Amino acid sequence: MRAPRPTHPTWRLTKPLRARIRAGHPWIYDRALAAPPRGTAPGDLVTIVDDDGPVALALADPASPLRARVLDAPGAEIDDGWVRARTAAAAARRARDPLLVGCTGRRLVHGEGDACPGLVVDAYADTAVVVFDGEAAAAFWGRHLPAAIDGLERGGAGPLANVWVRGVRGRRGAGEAAPLPGRGEPPAEIVITEDEARFAVDVRAGQKTGFFLDQRENRRAIRRHAAGAAVLNVFSYTGGFSLHALLGGAARVTSVDAAAPALRGLERNLALSELSADAHEGVVDDAFEFFARAAARGRRWDLVIVDPPSFAPSERARPAALAAYRKLAAAALAVVEPGGRFALASCSSHVTEADLLEAVAGAAALRLRATAGAASDHPVLPAFPEGRYLKFLLFDLD
Repeated sequence: MRAPRPTHPTWRLTKPLRARIRAGHPWIYDRALAAPPRGTAPGDLVTIVDDDGPVALALADPASPLRARVLDAPGAEIDDGWVRARTAAAAARRARDPLLVGCTGRRLVHGEGDACPGLVVDAYADTAVVVFDGEAAAAFWGRHLPAAIDGLERGGAGPLANVWVRGVRGRRGAGEAAPLPGRGEPPAEIVITEDEARFAVDVRAGQKTGFFLDQRENRRAIRRHAAGAAVLNVFSYTGGFSLHALLGGAARVTSVDAAAPALRGLERNLALSELSADAHEGVVDDAFEFFARAAARGRRWDLVIVDPPSFAPSERARPAALAAYRKLAAAALAVVEPGGRFALASCSSHVTEADLLEAVAGAAALRLRATAGAASDHPVLPAFPEGRYLKFLLFDLD
């Protein structure tokens, strides 16, 4: 006889969210739930109910404003097999994605976008890097991580010899990062390909999981617009946009970043990609100070790219972030050649595309040429617009 399915604590909705959840929205905030019963730990499973009965099976995070993340329909059996099936499906989507051909750095699991809420897995060659979004995700996915990796390999991700768990996003606990037992540790440097570009990645200490994989299609867009242009890339990191501009035939490229190690990494990537350093200028400087000096000297570029870190890590920071984007856009536009182009990106989910358009409105005579988001291995659910965190806008300057 088959054993009965386990029962889970019930959490009651206080707002009419059944239709929204059934449509695919995966988040439930504390303000939409009655006070949860005591004894539920982060990462436990709970059944979400309303007056009409069960609504969803969710991942509980009792101390977070984001109180629950929907996993499946009520009564679903959540075990290693469930996990393996979810990650195998995610890997299979990447295996048949033509936009990933020629790219050995790719996102294999994009959290809610792949029906794996709170789990991020990026692959750099044969090394997988794992990040959890919050304590509940760390508890749940940590228990099932071997099954998750097994599912990725079965789904077409290829053998993942090394699995490096960086821990909870945003938390810098001592000794937190570690290899998954039974798998190897990543090498100090992993070289990935992105079309003809080559990037050396440090998955232990690099930004995000080691590289900004989400900007892949936007880097390709810059490559298509760079022929013969003088290009300025501000907040360059290790040169994603800079290398693609050079590969696209840019006459010269200037890369600006406040971190000297990032520009040393850029120089390494130029060499790996067999690109001449003669057409490239690296500048260690604060972005605003660089813009001010360049404007004072009358320096101009045909294409200026501004991809800053998140100015709005929370909704509370949003007003200050919008002011910063307005200031940054005005400073950048002051060094764009008349008839040139300006690209602006934001990686904050609290700043919308409309916010960015308002930030540049009136700063110059601009025409919006193209808009984009994250690369195809960072899918967004139609019912979950919050998942569209990355915005990329390309303008013509009249």
